[in-house]
Amino acid sequence: MEDEKRYAVLIDAENVSNKYGKLIMDEISTYGVATYKRLYGDYTTPSVKAWIESLKEFAITPVFQCNYTQGKSASDTALIIDAMDILYSENVNGFCLVTSDSDFTKLAMRLRESGMSVIGMGEQKTPNSLVAACEEFKFLDLLYNEEAQKTTVEQKKKSGGGKDALQSTETVNNIPSKKEIEKVVVSIINSLADDDGWVNISEIGTGLRKRVPGFDPRNYKCEKLKQLIAGFKSIEIKTEPNAHHRILTIVYARVKDK
Repeated sequence: MEDEKRYAVLIDAENVSNKYGKLIMDEISTYGVATYKRLYGDYTTPSVKAWIESLKEFAITPVFQCNYTQGKSASDTALIIDAMDILYSENVNGFCLVTSDSDFTKLAMRLRESGMSVIGMGEQKTPNSLVAACEEFKFLDLLYNEEAQKTTVEQKKKSGGGKDALQSTETVNNIPSKKEIEKVVVSIINSLADDDGWVNISEIGTGLRKRVPGFDPRNYKCEKLKQLIAGFKSIEIKTEPNAHHRILTIVYARVKDK
């Protein structure tokens, strides 16, 4: 589609595992098309060499960078230089920075200052400074584990086994608890509500992404935002027909009367 956003996907291979390759490509496809796909690292190291199969599978361009000084990553500098070159080429609408390294915080801020959409992807160990510098941030290890758990559950269902207890997101250090998210949702509803107190949950989702860096309902074992909000005791939801499309519906939420 002509109006589809174009993204440059720049991967720090020395900081991100190759097991996330498919997940990274699947996630960015929900935002637009990846017109640049580059992987940075010293390919003499085993962790970077492990990306070779993913390079072939997803047509990612490898950018080999030898680390000239021990303890200093030359590939970080190469990624930053390429990002600025791509920015000035004006060929993309946004960037996807795949790293958990806080050294890229300034880069994310600079790209956003230039009007670029910046999607970050990394693990929960990512410092809050980088998470907050991105427009949105995806925690790859959470999403990867969620997919793995789904596969395990489906396999057990087929074999007649039970469902394992899932890890609680309340214990994840870098993710706000459900109670904290509920408070933010209540605040958003109070600020946007109409005379009857109702707010379209798409507006709530926009507000959450702005107020909570790295927010994603899947971090809380929920496929959709509606599922997450429906579990909050202080909030009620309703679904109404879409006046512009008879198949689609619109979901609203409001704070329950005390």
